Amino acid sequence: MRDPDATGNLLLDALTSEERSSLLRDSDRNPIEVDVVRRHQGDAVTSVFFPTSGTLSVIVDQADGRIEAATIGREGVCDAYAALGSRVASQEMLGQVTGESIDVSVETFMKVFEEGPTLRPIIHGFIEALFSHASLSASCLALHHVNERCARWLLETHDRVDSDTFDMKQEFLAMMLGVHRPSVSIAAGSLQSSGMISYRRGKITVVDREGLEAAACSCYEAIRTQYSRLVPLR
Repeated sequence: MRDPDATGNLLLDALTSEERSSLLRDSDRNPIEVDVVRRHQGDAVTSVFFPTSGTLSVIVDQADGRIEAATIGREGVCDAYAALGSRVASQEMLGQVTGESIDVSVETFMKVFEEGPTLRPIIHGFIEALFSHASLSASCLALHHVNERCARWLLETHDRVDSDTFDMKQEFLAMMLGVHRPSVSIAAGSLQSSGMISYRRGKITVVDREGLEAAACSCYEAIRTQYSRLVPLR
């Protein structure tokens, strides 16, 4: 039976009701908008974001280009490194799929983290899983074909949203995959011609989930396994 007090964020909903209430007392709900930066690299970290819908991309911004290191949705929290004392954002947080997040001040987050029984192990597990996610994404970029990486990325997004259809521009997907736009057109076209997805006018629909899983590289299952192993959800 669905918890009537559930927020939609899996980490928040795994806390004791007391801890969750303590976090929510000092929180705001803010939209996640596609291609809108929620936090720039170098910004002061004054709050942490718990997505309840939609997704945010962790973007590494270098002088010669930008690329996604990981995706965070309702299974996680943005700037979880605040629990380790970080107060300056080391990456950019960019809206990927439209949704909403619950934003909690760092002061409240740290108070519950230090005093509550369940937030600390959940955040520690998530940080380890996110590090593993970013590491596997880096190796995936170097080792796997763009078609496999595209299938993996679409599956990761599909896991985090409540619909088979979501908005996605080619130029945005190209940045996520670290390739030029023509390569995205070829990869998406291949998946579409195989009947796995439908892609038109900036919208992607997952048509054949099993086929997409078969087309993805092994990194998809490896990343999903790490989250399942490391994040102690109830």
